[in-house]
Parts: sequence; C-alpha cells; structure tokens
Amino acid sequence: MNSGVVPFRRESPPPVPLVKGNGIDVSSHAFEALCQAVEETHAGRADTARRWLDKLRGLIDPENARDDFLYLLYHDALTKRLGADQDGGDNLYLRRLGRPQIELFDLVAEHLPVVKFAGRIGGALLARHLAGRHTATLLSIGIGSGVQEAALLTALANQGTAPGRLTVIGVDPAVASLQQAERSLRDTGVTLDFHGVARFAEHMTDDDWDLVRRAPRPLVMNAAFALHHLRDTSSGADERSTFFARLREAEPEAVVLCEPDSDHHRVSLPERFNNSWRHFHHVFRLIDALDVSAADRNAMKLFFRREVADIVGTADDEERYERHEPTARWLDRLRQAGFRPAPAPAGTLPETAHPAFVRRDPDSVRIGFDGESLVAVIHATPAQA
Repeated sequence: MNSGVVPFRRESPPPVPLVKGNGIDVSSHAFEALCQAVEETHAGRADTARRWLDKLRGLIDPENARDDFLYLLYHDALTKRLGADQDGGDNLYLRRLGRPQIELFDLVAEHLPVVKFAGRIGGALLARHLAGRHTATLLSIGIGSGVQEAALLTALANQGTAPGRLTVIGVDPAVASLQQAERSLRDTGVTLDFHGVARFAEHMTDDDWDLVRRAPRPLVMNAAFALHHLRDTSSGADERSTFFARLREAEPEAVVLCEPDSDHHRVSLPERFNNSWRHFHHVFRLIDALDVSAADRNAMKLFFRREVADIVGTADDEERYERHEPTARWLDRLRQAGFRPAPAPAGTLPETAHPAFVRRDPDSVRIGFDGESLVAVIHATPAQA
C-alpha cells in the first residue's frame, strides 16, 4: 500500500431530520407513517416502529397506486430489519411479480434510460481511448459477465477499429462471472489476453496492481455501477481514496466511471432513507413514463427491491453493500488522487433520451428525470504534474 495516500477528508455533519415529503408529491398519511417507522427504528424502539409499519400497510395498495409499490418495498425492508413476521399478502404479491434477477437486470439495461444511456455513453468514452490502438489494456472493475465490454468490442470490431491486441483485466469476486466474461469477450473475435482477478476491488493485492502497472499501454479503467460497493475497513481507512491513489500510480490514460447520484455511504439511517426515497421515487416515476407493459414496469421496479433492502433494511451498518455517493464526492476523490475530470465530447451523448434527460456538465454527464440527477458518467484523465 502507498503510505503516502492522503485520506479523503471526512466531515461529520449534524444529524439530518426527516424531511417530510422531500418536496415530492406523496400520500401524506402513508409517508408520515413510513417516516415515523424509520425514526423509531433508528432510535431503537422496535415495538413502536412495528406499529407504524402496521399502520403504513393499512394505507397502501401496491396494485392500485404508483407510489404504493415503493412504500411496499420500504415496508418490506424495515420489517425484515426489525425481525417481524412478513404479511403473507405482501409476500404473495411480490412473489407473483417475481422473475429471475438476471431477467430483471436485462429489462432494466434495455429500457431504463439511466442505465441504458450510461452504458452507451461509457462505451463511447472507452472507445475513444481504445479504437485503432496497436495494443491497449482495459481494467474493468466489477466486470460481471462482461456484457458492456463485449458490446464495446463487438462495435469496434464491426467498425474495423478494434485494438490489434487487447489485454483485459477483469476484477470481480465471482469466478463463474469471470469465466463467462472471458468467453463473451473472446466470442467478439478481438485478439485478447484475459486476466481474471477474483477479488473485490478493495482486496486487490500488490501482485494484482503489479499486473495492472505492467500491462500494455494505453491503460483505461472502466467501473460501471461498481465502486459504490467498496466499504471502509474496520480501522476506518477510506478504501475508495486508496483505490484511486493506487490507480493513479499505474498511470492510466483515462478513467470512465458510472455511478448513481445519491448518498447512502456514511450517513445515518434517517438521512439514508431521505436520500434513497428521493432517488428511487424519481426512478420509479421514470419507469412509469416508459412505453412498456405494466408487467415490465413492475418487474423493473422489483429489480430495486434488493437495493432498498440493503440501504434501509440492513441492521449491521458494516454489512451494507449499496453505498452510493453524490457525484460531487466522486469528483473530489478523483481530483485528490491526481485526476482531472473532463467534459464528455459531444459525440458521446445520445441524440434523445426521452423521457429522461441527459445533461453535459463541465465535469460529468448527468442522466435523470424531472430535474433530478440520478446517475452520472465521469470521464477523467491524469492531471498534469
């Protein structure tokens, strides 16, 4: 580890009270009951929290109202957190909507603009650094089964601009996913050297980083909806700042980062609830505006059940996995590590994103709905010494 890493500056803001409604048009009685359940849970008054959850359940009907489905997901998450018995009707309703998680992911990737366009923009940015190169290296954090990377290589191959030889270093804790990623990437026909690193990014070893440093140039890193999973160590070390510092030492040509724009990392349960409710409320309104069947809309909403459950339903704070941060904080981390966020070239943006918006800012691309930024794509290069 680099002992000279400057830790990301931590701030300890005062507790943030629940903002009733967050400026969003919600059912006041149901939202009040949900807020009270969150406050009582945070205060450790489980019996009172359960009574508020019982009241909430009597006020919602997920089959007849748009917001009620989101209420049900929060009700489900808090009920599990408190160790209470689940309402049989709730479980039956959610099971009736159930589809395999990979099918839900495919629906979201195909139809939800904040995911679909983030992938397209990220791919276009990566292509600018990889196209036409004799050699190149793609470091992909959270590569999964390599869907985004395979689409990128297929497009480059079809255009006749694939690198002459590409080294891919895929980092993912799931060995089966790494094996699938290698098969998918080789199927593109691009000449490939594949190295699977079966670890979480924060657990990359000195040997792993040596592999990255020795890899053919240019080196480009891609992390799509992956780095928010990095958790601080038990000693309180900031693993995200450490990761970016070690990446900067490897001298990449560029970094492409896609992340949700919300704050569920180090904040208290009430603030985490506030932030997540606002985020998912807008995501669900965007889903409701899509030209897809009602069944597919409900399925896409169900995809986010695990995220809601993790953000507010995980009692052990150290075990939480969905630790999103605001875009401004990701930008600060990159700058502190020696990177310079840059505006995305105009040609990398889709011509239309209706019903979502795509906004080209000086330091990122924001994708959102009804004025609310939901996802950001960041393109950064090493800052000049």
